[in-house]
Amino acid sequence: MPIIFEQVTHIYGAGTPFEKEALSAVSFAIPDEAFVGIIGQTGSGKSTLVQHLNGLLKPTRGRIQVGDWQIEPSSRLPAEFRSNVGLVFQYPEHQLFEETVAKDVAFGPRNLGLSEEAALLRAKEALETVGLSYDELKDRSPFHLSGGQMRRVALAGVLAMQSKVLVLDEPTAGLDPAGRKEILEAIYRIHRERKLTTFLVTHSMEEASRYADFLLVMAEGKVVLQGTPAEVFAEEELLRHHALAVPQTVELIQQINASLPGEQQIPVTLFREEELQDYLLHRLRQTRAVIIPE
Repeated sequence: MPIIFEQVTHIYGAGTPFEKEALSAVSFAIPDEAFVGIIGQTGSGKSTLVQHLNGLLKPTRGRIQVGDWQIEPSSRLPAEFRSNVGLVFQYPEHQLFEETVAKDVAFGPRNLGLSEEAALLRAKEALETVGLSYDELKDRSPFHLSGGQMRRVALAGVLAMQSKVLVLDEPTAGLDPAGRKEILEAIYRIHRERKLTTFLVTHSMEEASRYADFLLVMAEGKVVLQGTPAEVFAEEELLRHHALAVPQTVELIQQINASLPGEQQIPVTLFREEELQDYLLHRLRQTRAVIIPE
């Protein structure tokens, strides 16, 4: 589902002594099925921006297009619109509230008007999609699960709505590195399988470079950089100006390329660790084959 922001400004407490401009004339266009990484320091406007995607917040000025829907300051959005944009907040386990896992995941589909049987079928499919056993967990309290399981149940609740846009506001906050990677790999797989348009808010350049094909870099309520990862990471000086750094894989490639002639340099588009590792191993094997012919 394509998404367009046109000069979107959002002001909290407009007309009061506490007035604060959280977004300032933000514009960008995202094609259908893109995986978008939104990067920036705390207070840069990331969470405010994504809450406009499903109408939790409306622009003070400007216009947003989400598929066929228009969001303007005076817009009234139908339930159909909200069901097409699934939002997973930071610490998504705080979104859990039902007495059993099955009831919690099926809550959204029931609100869409599905029968109890159809809603539970959606819950079963969603739980299995995030790698959890419906039969083992359906009657358990979601509050008696591990932290990683609670995150997955919360994500399943959003997926059960079968939204076309998935918005994730730092969904791995507080998890250890293994837990973060596990959750994000599941999200990336779901994104590809369901052909979603996905937004991932993160502080981590590594996470953004690993999964996103388009990046928005935010600072002080503005989008200061946007483009493909290669285009954004090429602006290293500007990133550092906003207290951000390129991913470690990019730094390593830059260090290696500094000592290589142009025709032998490593492509700077190898952001994923596995891709860079495979490439370097392939280069090493080629070098050995030349030095020690079989």
